Amino acid sequence: MSLCNPDSTRNLRAFTPLRRAVQAALFGSALAGAGATLMVAAPAWADTRVESQFDIPAGSLESVLTRFAASAGVTVSFQPNDTRGRQSPGLHGRYSVEAGLRQLLAGSNLQLVRQDSGSYSLLPGAGDDTSVQLDATSINGKAVESAYGPVDGYVATRSATGTKTDTPLLEIPQAVNVITAAQVETQGARNLTQALRYTPGLSVNGFTDRNNIADEITSRGFAPTPLYLDGAYLPYAGSLGGAPQIDPYTLERIEVLKGPSSVLYGQNQPGGLINMVSKRPTREQRNQVKFGLGSYSRVNGAIDLSGPLDEAGTLSYRLIGVAKKGNDQLDHTNSQRMLLAPSLTWAPNEDTALTLYAQVQRDDGLADYQSLPKIGSLDRGPNGQRIDRDAFLGDSHYNDYRRDQYVLGYDFSHAFSDDLKYRQTARYIDIRDRYKGFYLRGFVSDAAGVIDQTHATRTKLDWRQHNTAYTLDNNLEYKFDTGRLQHTTLVGLDYRRFNRTYTGYNAYGVAPVDLYNPSNYPTDDVVPELTTKWDNTIGQTGLYVQDQIKLDQWILTIGGRQDWAKVENKDLLAHSIVEQNDQKFTGRVGLTYVTEFGLAPYVSYSQSFLPTIGTSAPQRGAKAFEPTEGEQYEIGVKYQPLDKTLITASVFELTQKNVKTGDKVYPEYESQDGEVRSRGVELELKTSLDNLDVLAAATYIDSFYTKSNYGDEGNRSEAQAPVSATLWADYHFTQAALNGLTVGAGARYTGRKPGDSANSFDVPSFVVYDTTISYDLGKLDPSLRGLQTSLNVQNLFDREYVSDCNYSFGCYYGQERVASLEMTYDW
Repeated sequence: MSLCNPDSTRNLRAFTPLRRAVQAALFGSALAGAGATLMVAAPAWADTRVESQFDIPAGSLESVLTRFAASAGVTVSFQPNDTRGRQSPGLHGRYSVEAGLRQLLAGSNLQLVRQDSGSYSLLPGAGDDTSVQLDATSINGKAVESAYGPVDGYVATRSATGTKTDTPLLEIPQAVNVITAAQVETQGARNLTQALRYTPGLSVNGFTDRNNIADEITSRGFAPTPLYLDGAYLPYAGSLGGAPQIDPYTLERIEVLKGPSSVLYGQNQPGGLINMVSKRPTREQRNQVKFGLGSYSRVNGAIDLSGPLDEAGTLSYRLIGVAKKGNDQLDHTNSQRMLLAPSLTWAPNEDTALTLYAQVQRDDGLADYQSLPKIGSLDRGPNGQRIDRDAFLGDSHYNDYRRDQYVLGYDFSHAFSDDLKYRQTARYIDIRDRYKGFYLRGFVSDAAGVIDQTHATRTKLDWRQHNTAYTLDNNLEYKFDTGRLQHTTLVGLDYRRFNRTYTGYNAYGVAPVDLYNPSNYPTDDVVPELTTKWDNTIGQTGLYVQDQIKLDQWILTIGGRQDWAKVENKDLLAHSIVEQNDQKFTGRVGLTYVTEFGLAPYVSYSQSFLPTIGTSAPQRGAKAFEPTEGEQYEIGVKYQPLDKTLITASVFELTQKNVKTGDKVYPEYESQDGEVRSRGVELELKTSLDNLDVLAAATYIDSFYTKSNYGDEGNRSEAQAPVSATLWADYHFTQAALNGLTVGAGARYTGRKPGDSANSFDVPSFVVYDTTISYDLGKLDPSLRGLQTSLNVQNLFDREYVSDCNYSFGCYYGQERVASLEMTYDW
């Protein structure tokens, strides 16, 4: 904080360390001469990312800035003549440091600039046409959010997932939902599945709702939704095993791009993709430690250290560590995680930056992926009972799970000029895991065919997978004008290689399990035998071009991509190799109109493709299957009346063609006559006004099998409930007795849905409630500044419900009540 008037120190006398720093600065200024800028060092615990409550009355700009700096604990430097005679309306409400300073300087003709050290300077006479870039981008006197960096609060305004360029959300002609680190922390999400619970258009129910070692998401009726880390594909072959899991504590934001996205990313499911953006090194020192306790005897700790390594700020680092362990919902199950994620940025100048990134993660524990029969979970069993939702149907002496996960990569960028930029991103992901357990096959029946619905047959398994993926993406961004048209053109070349080796040991003659009284001891000594051994490789090379063309308030986004994909499947037991080469062109076109008051209607068309393995019947020439194709028409509107309010609404029709189905003439083979159509509406509101934050979302989806030879043509898809809605609100108290207290609550509604593709039964609707309470201890005592405690409770009323079924033996209970208490310290 810089003070230009010795009298202003009276505003800081309540805080002795700052007062002493002020006095030292004033003494130095007296020696330097009248009119010098006065600098006061910020305390070590100052964190400019955290929102605080301010209640500063109107007055001279000088006095208001003085009170703000003292309250926020930051350094603000300026010349006395620059503020003399200026008035300020004061500041009332919750703001981060930068947002508060921007509000105070509105209309003052002073430019706010953030220095490498984390302090702030005010430059005179910059006006509204001057742009300055130092540690953070500053345009028109306001710090601008980066699509690759943190978000202040819940409401993001920019994204790079939808265009691979740093673009305002209002200008992207597709639905993009951004979940910020602040939202993840407030809601107490332990994994990606939980972080996405309040996002429209998604379903996070099913086996990953209560089994926390994998994330499998459904988007707009299609699953699994592909996962990306910093734009790089994460290897996942579906089903069990081989699934990476990125801890949300390592992320700055999670971005969900809805609909086909092959024009930028190549082969994908048509429902969309989820891109997780990693935390990066910062040029100002930031430190955080966290410790928590929770249900099932869970204990967790984390550190996040970041800052410069040299005085010039050319080298900066970040080190993230996570450790947690404890039991899980199912009896006998437990899990633990050790994670270390270091990164280093070298930025010799404003035009060039290289960030090296690594992550090492070990997950270990006793897991059980168990799905349940409809009879006994959704419906009562023969004795009028239901299977206990904590029932462990494996063998506690046999079940086991272990995963080793490694991520290595770098991000490089160089600006040849203000208009020409080059970026290269590379990621290598390696996942090795092993799952030992059981899965239920069906009810027991005797020789006479009498079915016993209290016992189920099981398969004993030992599945081992090794998945690797290497992604390299190069693109060149060029901004230029042709007459009145302003172009942002992107040309890129990327390569992806995904390899999966899978070894499956199975034993089918295992003793059945009593569903209502499962044994906790070994049932037999049957040893699973090797039945499956695969080595699958998918390679993809893509060349893409995109142009974002602006004419006044109109924005035309048009792009095309040519992909060359090669699939090689090796069955190592059968000694067979199946190879397939595909070429596919995909495109996207969208038109957006951005009004001066923040309303942006848009319309778009996009395509996707996904290679499909197999051949038609020999009688039809045994031709290799074509890629599955997806196309989407979307109309929507985005509205951002304020910096911290964003409302989005979209209507879409999404069709997946060339879906495999049975051959009508040769039923022992498959054909590509299937088709799935999904139509729907998505609504989302995110706003932070004064002391209140509100998140609201609603989804309606009509997803049907429009063409099929399996007997389900015309049936509604079982992948996702047609209707869902969520609401979350938290309130920050500022009254004297409650100042620093935040109370939040949320509700998640999932409507009735089919339980299988035949639509033979339904899964009832349910509502689950969550809550949070946190307290900023710095409001209680200034010496505790940076210390915060929070309590999160999921499924507050401990509702027992079936979250999903996809067939008669594929039902899953939802998560029971879970509480966690955490203490966080920032400095």
